[in-house]
Amino acid sequence: MHSRFAPSCSLAFALIVAALPAFALDELDFSSARDKSMGGIHVALADDSSVLLSNPAGLADLPASYSVADLGLQAIGPVFDIANLIVKGDTSPTAIFGFLKDNDFKLYTGAEITGPLATGFTGNGLGFGLFNKTSCIIDAASIDSISITATEDILLTGGYAVRFDLGGGHELAAGIAAKGYVIGSVAPTMGIVEAENVFSNPMSLLSNSAFDLTTGIGADLGLRWAWQNTLAAGLAYRDLYSPAIVTTYSSIQGFLGNSASAKTGDPTSETLPSKLDAGFSWTPELGGLLSKVMDSFVLCLDYKDILDLFSVVPRNPILNVGLGLETRVLDIIRIRAGIADALLSAGMGIDLGACTVNLAVFGTELGLDPGDRTCYNLLLDFSFKIH
Repeated sequence: MHSRFAPSCSLAFALIVAALPAFALDELDFSSARDKSMGGIHVALADDSSVLLSNPAGLADLPASYSVADLGLQAIGPVFDIANLIVKGDTSPTAIFGFLKDNDFKLYTGAEITGPLATGFTGNGLGFGLFNKTSCIIDAASIDSISITATEDILLTGGYAVRFDLGGGHELAAGIAAKGYVIGSVAPTMGIVEAENVFSNPMSLLSNSAFDLTTGIGADLGLRWAWQNTLAAGLAYRDLYSPAIVTTYSSIQGFLGNSASAKTGDPTSETLPSKLDAGFSWTPELGGLLSKVMDSFVLCLDYKDILDLFSVVPRNPILNVGLGLETRVLDIIRIRAGIADALLSAGMGIDLGACTVNLAVFGTELGLDPGDRTCYNLLLDFSFKIH
């Protein structure tokens, strides 16, 4: 039993260590469990520090708040089935083939850890934050194409917003945010035979796989209109211009040992894709019987990534619609639901003052049309803040 368990521990260790990098140059997603349970980010919503990542114009409406730390644990796809194979030490080609066959030889699974680095401040129109995220994804497109992608993202962002009183209860806020980011990535692709070799010798990921180091800067712009704290509309242009330099090394071990000699070529330039989002939110005054059941209620509707409509191969437009609602009961409990990627999401949060615990269950559509390649996720998040 010991001999079967030891390689399993080595595999788990290597996947965690390899998660100290991997990345396909795409949007930096640090959305919270609250966002994910409400159908994604909502650019008209401005009631917590997540506006730093969604719409910097919302900084104009936030009171002083300090983020101390955050720890989010996300399971992606059938990750528990994979963990069961690893714990049993059942990583033979036969076992892997059987598992892939049960999933029609298509699989998307993994794990993601957000934080614990998540510190910052918002208040008086200002905001800044420092965040990190570690992820490891196994993507099997076919029996001959199995990729293991491990990523480490570090993001530093800061923004400022100003608010204009338009009279009659109408207000308009404009904001800008600047960011800097560092991303490390390992993303080998292999067939089932090579995958079995990796499972039997997981440390080979560190010595045989190319390692990409990406550094970049960027800027976000945002507008937010609000009327009497009831209706609001937002427009956010994220990654207006976010250039990056990508340097490739022979391996992580080579980079850590002698980065100069481990370079495999000249650095290349890339750019994070821009995203233009628009949305509305409604926070009605509760009265009568409703006020005895709920402390507050908010409903949000967004269309995300408007620019995708003009891309060469756009997603089905319905996938970019985000709908979310949240209600607070008993002052500390928040119940949430939403729709994103044409899939339902749900969750809840418990506000304990300095610590907030959030749970989210949500779906992700990996294809271009509803139902093409659906993946379900579970996220548990612990957030520590000082108000």
